[in-house]
Amino acid sequence: MKVWGTWKLLSEREEEMLHETTLRILSEIGVKVESDEVLARLADFGAQVDRTNQVAFFPRKFVENFLTSSERFDWDSAEPYVGGSASIYFGYYLDPETDEFCPMTVANMLRYFKVARHIGLSFGSAYVFHIDEIPHEALVPFFHYFALKFTGRSSASVNNVRWAPIVLEMAEEFAAEKNVPVQQVISPVHIHLVSPLRFSAEEAKIFLFFAERGLRIGVGTMSVLGSNAPVTIAGALAQHLAQNIFINILYRVYFGEKRLNFGSAISPLDMKTLMQSYGRPEKELCNVAMAQMARRYGAHFFPHTGHSDAKKPGPEAGFEKALNSIPSLIACGRVGICCGLLSVDEVYSPVQLVIDKEIVDALNRFVRGFDVNEATLAFETIREVGHGGVFTGTEHTATHWRRELWTPKVFAREMFSAWREKGAKNEVDLAQEICIEALKGDPLPVHISEQLERKLLAIIKKSTGAAIKPVEPL
Repeated sequence: MKVWGTWKLLSEREEEMLHETTLRILSEIGVKVESDEVLARLADFGAQVDRTNQVAFFPRKFVENFLTSSERFDWDSAEPYVGGSASIYFGYYLDPETDEFCPMTVANMLRYFKVARHIGLSFGSAYVFHIDEIPHEALVPFFHYFALKFTGRSSASVNNVRWAPIVLEMAEEFAAEKNVPVQQVISPVHIHLVSPLRFSAEEAKIFLFFAERGLRIGVGTMSVLGSNAPVTIAGALAQHLAQNIFINILYRVYFGEKRLNFGSAISPLDMKTLMQSYGRPEKELCNVAMAQMARRYGAHFFPHTGHSDAKKPGPEAGFEKALNSIPSLIACGRVGICCGLLSVDEVYSPVQLVIDKEIVDALNRFVRGFDVNEATLAFETIREVGHGGVFTGTEHTATHWRRELWTPKVFAREMFSAWREKGAKNEVDLAQEICIEALKGDPLPVHISEQLERKLLAIIKKSTGAAIKPVEPL
């Protein structure tokens, strides 16, 4: 059984029009690349380069040859994937005990990750943001120290090339202690194109710093309908595809990467408030269409899913996270839920972490499907039970129910009377109890020795002058 499969949102004509426009964008508009070094490498690879205006053009034949020469992802044999993780950006911690929005502090970051670990979610710190107790000049290396200590990998942020050697030095120290490749340690580090169609000077410098050392960092692209992309979904898709293809060309040039990897992070702009919205249906239309185009090109694809604009856990959050996850799951068989994240990416709710983990588990059960064989068809059990009988007490039910039936942890499991007798608690109430229990548990484990911690903090002091105290686990 295969629950997910090909979803033809676009007709063949529409798909071809989208492809043609993508080729025209790359060949006639090109990508602004604010690095003479990258432009030279692209020119050697076959791009047409305007060095005066720092624009790389990719002729139609070049792009078509690039796509057809790529290793095709085997969509038919791909295994489905539903995952969930907890990350932190700038925003507010929604305290599970007081239901108040609190500033994100080091202690609150630890509390958030502690709940994530308790319920079985992976977690990692992402983009750098201001924390009152950390000197501003030390924020970037501090986040990498924090991530190495509590997640075992680097943070995602390198927002200026000046930090690149410091981040690398810290990663190398960690890799040496753990005897793992440096590439594994820095794998979360990534930058973004400045949409539309611009590889800015600073991002290019950061990319080159690592590439020159044989290290690959992520290059992403995000589009907002009506802001840095056309308001029409078709136009935004064509531009986003062009940017995805450019990123793949970049990886081919510098790392010889033959496989195509596409992503979809396209969301609409609210035309009244100018909010970038993560909870709207347009976002999922883009995901499903991008999945179809990825199949056309034989590209591996991962959509941007599991988000909400809601400010607190509740019906809006649940609906929006499902709305921008389930269609993608059916279309491409893989989604990742940004667990705990609310208000686009401004609110971090431990309660929502628990609810989102429930969603992840339910979607994993859905995408697994069910087996059809002699045992599951249960003919002899049906004969045994007979007309008007009950299957609850049969050996067949006892044998199969644990695999066949998903069991929720915070969603309702009883009828109204039993629910009321138990205190009439809804999923938010039960998730809150799990959070409070988690916060009373053992401290987070650490991934570094005391000796390595001293080295990492010494690197921060040497590079910034800031004396950072060790962060103790909660």
